[in-house]
Amino acid sequence: MSEPFRACLDCDNQMPLRPGVLEVLSRSLEEGGNPMSRSRRGLQARQRLEDARDALAGMLGAHRSEVWYVSCGSEANTWALERTVMHGGLPPRAIFVSPLEHVSVLAAANARSRREGMPVLSLPLSGSGKIQVDVLRNLFPEPPFFVSVQWANPEVGLVQPIEEIGKVVQEKGGTFHVDFIAAESFVPIRFRDLPVDLLTISSSRWGGPPGIAALLLKKGKRILPLIEGGGQEDGRRGGTQPDFLAAGWERALRHWEENREEEAARLQSLTRDLARWVVRTLKDVRIAGERGERLPGVLNLLVHGIDGQAALSLLDAKGVEVGTGSSCSRDSLKVSHVLSALGYSAVENQGSVVLSMGWSTTSREVDLFQETFPGVVDRLRSLAPALKGA
Repeated sequence: MSEPFRACLDCDNQMPLRPGVLEVLSRSLEEGGNPMSRSRRGLQARQRLEDARDALAGMLGAHRSEVWYVSCGSEANTWALERTVMHGGLPPRAIFVSPLEHVSVLAAANARSRREGMPVLSLPLSGSGKIQVDVLRNLFPEPPFFVSVQWANPEVGLVQPIEEIGKVVQEKGGTFHVDFIAAESFVPIRFRDLPVDLLTISSSRWGGPPGIAALLLKKGKRILPLIEGGGQEDGRRGGTQPDFLAAGWERALRHWEENREEEAARLQSLTRDLARWVVRTLKDVRIAGERGERLPGVLNLLVHGIDGQAALSLLDAKGVEVGTGSSCSRDSLKVSHVLSALGYSAVENQGSVVLSMGWSTTSREVDLFQETFPGVVDRLRSLAPALKGA
């Protein structure tokens, strides 16, 4: 008996594996080996690891010596924020982050602030959620200082002007880190040409296996280990390197490179049509970040009179998977710090339902959401008459 059809509109948290990735993972695990071993199997594992590093560097316009494997995006962000060595070995005078950053960036910035005694300052946002580049020259102090900005926010899809920000940081002598994860499958880049010193990337958002990510570090920049250990990653990051995950990531990257233009066009169309349907069909619903530039594939619906967690559960029972915010904060009952920073009220926060689409999303999945969501909204609103009339 076949499994019932399910729609995955929660790709930020659980992107399906691309074709061929599972086969590569299985084959690599069967072959075995430790990349640090000098045995035949160890050398084969080492080759898988380095082939993947070469592929990743080539597709991102980086040198292979600039690519350092880690376990996840949160580790890469923490490593960048906490252990990057400033010019002259001095502590940064200040760390600048936007209020929209991933929780791992905010936590790491505060940890370094407590340890080394510098302030963590917020980058100013416009009414549309865009960092105000024109005020940065007067905001930044004398170097050294550190700046960290997400290229795009996964909860809302807002895109930041990374190259403009980076040029100002570079001009003023600061160090610039970018969390690229939400944008990586949509925005082709050449790392060597970007005014960016450190870049966080992750396998899973590309449709590769979870459990592996990387930090790109420009030549000439120094970083101390976050995880001490043996000689792995040229002594920068201790721990056994998962060559099988790296091989799966390489397979996902090649599929992405072959299909990215078609995928981008399809997601643009799906997102545009779904947004129009929301405006036309649903009452008392806002799309978060609607005034700013947004990535395709992300719609955060703020539905008045419902609870987003309850909507997630009811939709899941009907075969539709959605999200309610960051994958690292969805178990928390606190309101989204991203939506709060954008000026949305606690009541609007409560009704957040996040749709995130990816390489595998089809119109059939969107159709199933459109068939089920109005009924879910009506049911939840009927259970909360006080909110409905608020």
